Amino acid sequence: MSTRREATEEQAIRQILDRIEVDDEISQRDLADELGVALGMVNAYMKRCVRTGLIKIQQAPRRRYKYYLTPQGFAEKSRLTAQYLRDSFGALRRGLSSFDRLYADLEANGVKRIVLCGDDEMLEMGILGVLSTEIEVVAVFNPLGPSHEVRGVPAADPANPPEVDRWVLAVLKNGNEALDALREVVDDRLIAMPDVLRLSLLLGVKERA
Repeated sequence: MSTRREATEEQAIRQILDRIEVDDEISQRDLADELGVALGMVNAYMKRCVRTGLIKIQQAPRRRYKYYLTPQGFAEKSRLTAQYLRDSFGALRRGLSSFDRLYADLEANGVKRIVLCGDDEMLEMGILGVLSTEIEVVAVFNPLGPSHEVRGVPAADPANPPEVDRWVLAVLKNGNEALDALREVVDDRLIAMPDVLRLSLLLGVKERA
């Protein structure tokens, strides 16, 4: 089983191989900007790709370089892409199942109206999951930044919050920060979240301890 660090490195290498296939003269600085990582990190990944035979480097004019995927590089890119798709679909299934359990519990407790809180793929999962229930998503709210309409659901105004039964936290990243920010807006007793996020927050606390 891959560790979180190994999975992150594989994702970075997959993205590098994808970009080199499209643009063989892309600079390492541009790669760093696109991946959102330090230039030194990209340089380390590139050296690993060369060392393991995934890419070759050729000098180009204007003191630039061209990068070529080797047959081994194409094969590895295909493998990493397939693994990424499997992981993505697996994460989607786990996320939707987690929302199914949450919504069933909320309905059992008489919850009818909610605000979904987040600004990424998990928020989309929350909107999709609620379609098979009697619960109404009244608004969406981003605890960590500007809120905007999502799939026709209006953004909540924290200065004039809607009357709802629960505020459901639905984020993939910065979960603890989002939870802290949400607590500045609503009472703890009104906050709910899918169990997959609750576990993620618990693990995050343990990692920082």
